[in-house]
This record gives sequence, C-alpha cells and structure tokens, in this order.
Amino acid sequence: MVFLIFISLTGYIFGGEKDANQEAKAIAQKVKRQAKNSEKAEGSQDLVKDKVTVKKDDKGQTIVEQIGEASYYGQGFHGKKTANGDKFDQNDRTAAHPTLPLGTEATVTNLETGNSVDVKINDRGPYVKGRDIDLSKGAAKDLGMTKDGVAPVKIEAKVAPTEQNTEKK
Repeated sequence: MVFLIFISLTGYIFGGEKDANQEAKAIAQKVKRQAKNSEKAEGSQDLVKDKVTVKKDDKGQTIVEQIGEASYYGQGFHGKKTANGDKFDQNDRTAAHPTLPLGTEATVTNLETGNSVDVKINDRGPYVKGRDIDLSKGAAKDLGMTKDGVAPVKIEAKVAPTEQNTEKK
C-alpha cells in the first residue's frame, strides 16, 4: 500500500515537471517565432545572432533562454499604464517583451559587459524592429547600456509553475 502511494505521488511530481517543460517549450516556440520575424528587420542593428533554447538552471527550474538585442525606454512612458495594469516607473527593474507571459521573472545579461539585472516582465514591446526586450531605465543602467541605448543580451526567463502543476505536487 505504501509503495502504491509512493508511486502515485512520484507520478504526480514527475507529471508536474513534464507539464512545466511542455509549457516552457510552448513559450520558447512563441519567443522563437517572434525573434525570427524581428531578426529579418534588424539590418545594421543586428548585434548578435538571435537564439532561443529551453534549459534547467542549477536548482532544476525550467528556463527559456533567449539571445538577442535589448533597448530601454523611460521618460516618455514614466507614469503610464503598462500591459499588466501597473504604472510604469522608469527607475524600477522591469521590462517589456512581446511574448513572455506578463509577470515572468527574468535575468538579463549584457553580453558585452557581463553585467546582469533581474527584471519582471510587466509590459509588451519593444515596437522597434529587431529588438527583443525593452528595459526600464533603471535596469538599463545596471547593465551599463544607457550610453549606447542598445546591447546584445541573454534573457533567462523563469517559467513559473501553473496552478495545475502546483496542485499536483
């Protein structure tokens, strides 16, 4: 009896892990499609070859990793409503991404300087062709990219477990 309960619980845990992986792969496909469309329009702005993969971090968390270009937005949008309903604060550590789910936490690393910043995806954009993520001015400062305005980056987005996955555990 105890063995059957163990097998049953183990199946739920592995099933939840499988669901998170499937969810990450679905998100990665959307990100990849968007990046491919955007890559075509980059021209001279192409700082790095775009790439999207799914991996696990050292804690076993599923990560959607994207290599691409970042820009930042600030004063003109300060105080305006973001896609998730928050007021945009250019000094916060937030970002706009065209396809990552709103509320996603991500680490963005400047591939030129090695500087990293943790951001929360709370808006949609960027709307400039060839850009993969728009950072708040505060996040851009942490990456050391406010002088040039753009930088090649690695985006590591943590795939949050869905309610369905957490109920199974």
